[in-house]
Amino acid sequence: MRAKALYVFACFALAVAFFTTVPFRGLFEPDESRYALVAQGMLQEGQWLVPHLEGRPYTHKPPLYLWLVAALRGLGLPWTVAGVLPSFAAAAALLLLFPGLGRRWGLNAEESYLAAATLVACPLFATMALAARMDMLLALALSVALAAAWSLLFGESDSPRWRWFFWLSVAAGVMSKGPVTLALLALTLVLLAAVNREPLPWRRLFAGGAWVAALGLLLAWFVPAALSQGRAWVEEILVRQSAGRMVKSFAHREPFYFHLLTWPVTGFPASLLALGAALAFWRRKEEPALRFWASAFLAILLFFSAISGKLVVYLLPLVPVAAVLSVLALRRQSRWILWAVSLVALVGVVLGLALATLPYWRNELPLSPALSLLLGGIFAALSAFAALLAFRGQLRQAFHVLVAAGLFFTLAVLPVATDALDARLSVRPIARRLAALVGPQAPGLVYRETLSGLPVYGERPFSRLESPEALAEALQSGGAVVITQKDWQKVSPTLNLEALQIESFPYRRSALLLVYPRQALETGKEQQGP
Repeated sequence: MRAKALYVFACFALAVAFFTTVPFRGLFEPDESRYALVAQGMLQEGQWLVPHLEGRPYTHKPPLYLWLVAALRGLGLPWTVAGVLPSFAAAAALLLLFPGLGRRWGLNAEESYLAAATLVACPLFATMALAARMDMLLALALSVALAAAWSLLFGESDSPRWRWFFWLSVAAGVMSKGPVTLALLALTLVLLAAVNREPLPWRRLFAGGAWVAALGLLLAWFVPAALSQGRAWVEEILVRQSAGRMVKSFAHREPFYFHLLTWPVTGFPASLLALGAALAFWRRKEEPALRFWASAFLAILLFFSAISGKLVVYLLPLVPVAAVLSVLALRRQSRWILWAVSLVALVGVVLGLALATLPYWRNELPLSPALSLLLGGIFAALSAFAALLAFRGQLRQAFHVLVAAGLFFTLAVLPVATDALDARLSVRPIARRLAALVGPQAPGLVYRETLSGLPVYGERPFSRLESPEALAEALQSGGAVVITQKDWQKVSPTLNLEALQIESFPYRRSALLLVYPRQALETGKEQQGP
């Protein structure tokens, strides 16, 4: 299978996945809807300099992605499209840039197309391209910065444009995910300097005024924001939300080996091949491209393994590096490459079997057993065929088949999975039902939960009820309350159930209930008229 055909298919698969999922789903709880709620506050209250969430400064993330979401929503796009489009655009930019960048890194045309197709074949990359998160912006910024650093440190000419690409990408990365961009680049260059046989021309990175312009862009936001919010805000955003998350995270704490366990799956099909290449090529007297990308791979993996908080999505910036490194590794004929490709194929078989049996061990997801069996069976069959090719010594052909399996995941499995998850992770249906039930002026009420999608899709502020007494009083006053089924089972014995109407909506492993007085519904119908 020719690499260019895989690349064209990758572009097609990513576009189809976007247009068949994003316009038809809601934002998922908790992160996607929370970012939309912050953007909603920007539009309603004009707080663009310092984003706010529920009346307090939102310091968890820098504002670039939130600005983009608010701007797109202001142009009239639906919330889900406005939330996902910045991420999808960043992924599409990476996909389109990769063939050209690959040639600058020493790849030939076929290898460049193969590396680009490997991006979309990766489940982590494809999933995050369709997610309303800022991680893809970081992946794009870091990839361009690494490409610029490669050209400046190993290129034949000291071109000013690459300095501008480097420093503007650094600024974009910092404004997307914070100082982690600087940390990843610095660690990459430190590892590279440790193994490079000759001194590197570091001055090329800092010559000219590009770094001054990038710093000026960052300060143009940070200084006015700090002056308006004071010292407490500065300490929160620079210490607790940056260094604090790295040293002692208050969320997502996992052991240091967490990514070593998840990367073989989330980084499919380049995961183990790239890991083996990084370990094999870093300290050897290899060509500069191998040492550079091995340093970048190890820097990203080590950094995110060392910090306290860990999520699988954090390794998204590793995917473009892994794609390049895996293609470079396929040039060799080594036993470890055979085993790496074979193990990846085995991972694919296991993933396919897990998908085929998913309705039986995750029965809360509304997936058809027949459809799951079909999709999982195709994925497992392609992976098994790749394993057969690998054992016959046809490593490049085996890797092509693994990429095809990953593209099948993007084209067919991801839309089906997204539709199933939408029924469990989005509160859009209950928010819209409540809006139709109580009218535009009535406030929203939710019992002891933080569901950011309710005010986003309900288009009204929501008040949180913290006690059974407050719940009973709200219902007696004619209010409609959103409550989890678990909480409802605890408080319902104290209420007059005959006077209440209850509607159920699927959510995660339980359900969300919309509870309101029957009399309020009848009154609402009378007011609406025949």
